[in-house]
Amino acid sequence: MTQLATNAEPEARARLETKIAVLDAHREAVGAKRGRINRELVFHFARQTVDYATAAGAQVIAVEDLTTLETRGHGRVNNNRAAQSARRKAATALAHTAAGVGIAVVSVPARGSSAQCPGCDAPLSRPGGYHTAWCSGCRVGGNRDHVAGVNLAKRALLGKGKVTRRRGQLPAVRVAEHAPVRKSRDKTGPTPSRPRHRRVRRSLPTVTPRLGVTPNRYVPAPEASVWDTVQLAPPHGDAGSRDTRPSPTPATPVADGMRST
Repeated sequence: MTQLATNAEPEARARLETKIAVLDAHREAVGAKRGRINRELVFHFARQTVDYATAAGAQVIAVEDLTTLETRGHGRVNNNRAAQSARRKAATALAHTAAGVGIAVVSVPARGSSAQCPGCDAPLSRPGGYHTAWCSGCRVGGNRDHVAGVNLAKRALLGKGKVTRRRGQLPAVRVAEHAPVRKSRDKTGPTPSRPRHRRVRRSLPTVTPRLGVTPNRYVPAPEASVWDTVQLAPPHGDAGSRDTRPSPTPATPVADGMRST
């Protein structure tokens, strides 16, 4: 529009210059508002990250250096946009907030962090799409962001003795080293449910009764006792039981002739 106003007639040029001034003021206001929103966003992110690291007892926070993934020659406009984005300012806000609680922030290379296995450093497959990762050798898988977080932490710990410091930049690890990462055995969550064998009840098989036949009731036999084999002695003066005792002799009947008259 500035070029158009330069070649326009005096009356049209005045109107175009007025419109250009209004648009410039509007652009400055929008830019200032965007800067405030980005500042609030990055410091909110930094505070949450530092609180989580403090609760976990961490001493170092690893930040991936995304400049290692960018290609060159984007031009001045695109480079300016990338520099003003919240992604670029997040690392600076994180380092400022973490320094207040004694936690260091280290920049590590980002290339291959979500594409290589933390255990064997082999390329990961994507069975479920772009956001999933799986290593058939270590049998480790999950979200690619989680795998990248493990790789970034590994690179920060392995390169803590080779940190380089440049003026105006974060301490950085330039070379990504590899070491196998073992699975964590810490008890930090509930135990996953596992299939268990059901208890089998050992009982007698049920017999299906035939039609028209009344099933007999099962009556268990009485248990045998030692008293069933011992014969009791009869009491004193009793020769036997009432069943074997001889019946008494009846009295002799009196003859009719011997009766007194």
